[in-house]
Amino acid sequence: LCSGRERRRMSEDKAKKLAAEIQASSSSETFDLAGYGPEGLAQLVKAGLGTPIRSAEMMRLTFVCGGGKKVRQKYADNLPSLFGDALKSSGFVEDRGAAASLDCQGRYKFQHDTDKDLKFVHVFPRIAPPDTPGGEGDAALSPADLVIFADLPAFRTMVAKKTPSFSQRRRALDVLKAAKARLAAIEAKLAELQPLSEEEQSYYDSSDADGLQAKQDFLQALLEEMIAAGQLTKPEQSAVLEQLQQKLEAVEAQVAAAAAAGSSKKEAKLREAREKLEARRAAVSALKPIANRPKFASEIGAVQKRLAALDALER
Repeated sequence: LCSGRERRRMSEDKAKKLAAEIQASSSSETFDLAGYGPEGLAQLVKAGLGTPIRSAEMMRLTFVCGGGKKVRQKYADNLPSLFGDALKSSGFVEDRGAAASLDCQGRYKFQHDTDKDLKFVHVFPRIAPPDTPGGEGDAALSPADLVIFADLPAFRTMVAKKTPSFSQRRRALDVLKAAKARLAAIEAKLAELQPLSEEEQSYYDSSDADGLQAKQDFLQALLEEMIAAGQLTKPEQSAVLEQLQQKLEAVEAQVAAAAAAGSSKKEAKLREAREKLEARRAAVSALKPIANRPKFASEIGAVQKRLAALDALER
C-alpha cells in the first residue's frame, strides 16, 4: 500500500501533467477529474488555470466531475463544489450565463447533462495573446515545464500548434535531452545512496523517463521528416550542416584511431557511418531554403504600398 506521502506525490504528479495539458490548450477541450481530491484540485487550478492561457481565441474548458450510477464511483460526491472552491481561490467567479466570449474570462458554471448523465463544470479561462507574456506566478508552468511534464498526446498537440518551425522543435528536443540528463544524474545519486534535495526529490517523483524518451523519439523523427522535406530556413540549414560537420570530424578521428589500433571491423563500420554522414551533408547542402512569411505579412505589404503612394504624392 502507498504511504500518505507517496499518495500526495502521485496526486501532485497527476495534477501537474493535467495542468500542462490545460496550458497547452488552443481551443475548447474536455478533461476528466476522476480521482481528484481537494489538494489535487487546488494544485491543478493554480498551475493550469491560475495564469492566462496563450491562445488566439476564447475557449471553454469542460471538466467532467460526476455522473450517474455507471460512473459515480469514480468521482467524489462533492467534487463539483470542491472544484468550484478551488476556482474561486484563483479569482474565478461563478456565472450561470457565461459563454465562450472574451468578456467571460475568469468565469465558470455548473451543468448536469441529463442526456449523458454526467456532471460538468465549464471554465472560461483568462486568455493572453500567443506572443505576449501570459503573466507570472510561483505556480506558472514555463514552456520548458510544459515540454517536460506533458504526456505524449498533449505533447504532440503542443508541438503541432505551438512549434511550427524546425528551430523551435529543435529547442524543444534540447529541453528533453537536458531533462533526461538531469534525471540520470539524480538516479546516479540514488544509486550511490546520496541524499536528494527537496527540489531533486520533487523532480524525480514528477518525471517519467519512458515518457521523456517517447517524446524525444517522436520529436527526433519529426525533425528528420522536416529535413527530408526541405522545410529549413537558411539559418536552420546552416545549423544542421554545422552539426553534421562536427559529427564527421568526430567519426574521422574514430576511423584514424581504429586504423592505428588495427581493428579492421570497427574501422569498416566507422567508414560506412562516415559515408552516410557525407551523403546526408550533401543532401542537406543541396536543399533550397524556405522563407517563413512574417505574421500579418499581407497586411504589412498593403500598408507599405499605401505609404509608398503617399510618399510619391509628397514628392
